[in-house]
Amino acid sequence: MRVIHAADLHIDSPLRGLGRIEGAPVDDIRLATRRAFSRLVDTCLEDQAALLILAGDVFDGEWRDFNTGLFFVRELARLRDVGTRVVMVRGNHDAESVLARHIPLPEHVHTFPAEAAGTLELPRLGLAVHGQSYGNRSVEDNLAEFYPDRRRDLVNIGVLHTNAIGAAEHSNYAPCTVQQLVRRGYDYWALGHVHKRSILHADPWVVYPGNLQGRHAHESGARGCTVLDIDNLKIRSVAHRDLDVLRWAEISLSAAAAADTDDLLGTLRLRLQQIVFEAGGRPVLARVLVDGATHLHARLAAHPEPFAAQARAIAADLGDVWIEQVRFRTRPPAETEHGELLALHQALRDELEALAADPQRLAEYGPALAPLGSLVAPYLGLRPDDPEHLAARLSEVEALLLGLLAPDHAHSRTAAPLPAQDPAPLRTSEHPEVR
Repeated sequence: MRVIHAADLHIDSPLRGLGRIEGAPVDDIRLATRRAFSRLVDTCLEDQAALLILAGDVFDGEWRDFNTGLFFVRELARLRDVGTRVVMVRGNHDAESVLARHIPLPEHVHTFPAEAAGTLELPRLGLAVHGQSYGNRSVEDNLAEFYPDRRRDLVNIGVLHTNAIGAAEHSNYAPCTVQQLVRRGYDYWALGHVHKRSILHADPWVVYPGNLQGRHAHESGARGCTVLDIDNLKIRSVAHRDLDVLRWAEISLSAAAAADTDDLLGTLRLRLQQIVFEAGGRPVLARVLVDGATHLHARLAAHPEPFAAQARAIAADLGDVWIEQVRFRTRPPAETEHGELLALHQALRDELEALAADPQRLAEYGPALAPLGSLVAPYLGLRPDDPEHLAARLSEVEALLLGLLAPDHAHSRTAAPLPAQDPAPLRTSEHPEVR
């Protein structure tokens, strides 16, 4: 018997800024979460799965288009026709979603209540499934502590939307520990909320399948579901299955050993070729970060546009791959003959770091920067009256100023042009790996 575990579908989660990626298949990208869910249903049909488990965040809290819900119901109906049962809990996004509260689901779909953890026994399948939904977005209680006792002579599966790893980058909803889950005595914990696949424990299994489809650069790499094979009341195997239709990638390029920009671009080409191969025919969106101490710093800081343009040309030459953004975090080499200039660089860095840590002090610079706001808007888009915005852009200001202070430019009477603003990152309703 086969059981499939998925989580964090975020169907039709809004992706902003897509139009800024020149030549990218914007319409396909917008439909990626739908297509990934359709592939999940296809997998259930092909594998003749007896049960599909959805561990929260099927919908996105900010999304109110009822066509999203109708799409979900139509896909679930395909499973009803072949007798595949579906169980689900509502996560933090579902709890605030209009869709989750008002779209009626087919009779073969069981949604666990929010008031208390419940159990659905499926004796024909030899399963007992335990779960609890969120009643509101922010659930701070340890729900796992009150889950029902295991049922005898059945395979027990717990379904929970939780931060069971206590990672700072994830919202700490329904917090618990892996050992608390293990002590419940279940055979398998089907978790959701963390978007990166992770096996926290085996025998018994405690598993995050990750989300079905990456939605931004911080959700890079393969995404999909977890497939369980159960025989004679024993879980015989647990395996990952790729289902994403679009692959994201983050590429970090160290400029420290690069002889010139051509050398750096050659390394980028090799990395992109490998990523395209691993994507298995999927379109790829990549974010590139160039960092490290390098003699190329002055050129890259003062004139980032040529490198970014050449990087995008390489991507275009490789086929279905696009550069979403190019960022620069280079610095001058530690060893330099320009000791005074190096000291000036460090003083500038210290001042910018101090400003980033003190919004009140940064706000005092607003009046002095105001006359420059309209001048640099086409390049850096600075808003002098917004300290939070200024703090977020200080790294770009640093790169610009360090480039202008570099030896190649210190003697020039004409200031180097401001670096063009790179496209803003794609944004979703929440940031990075947790939803």
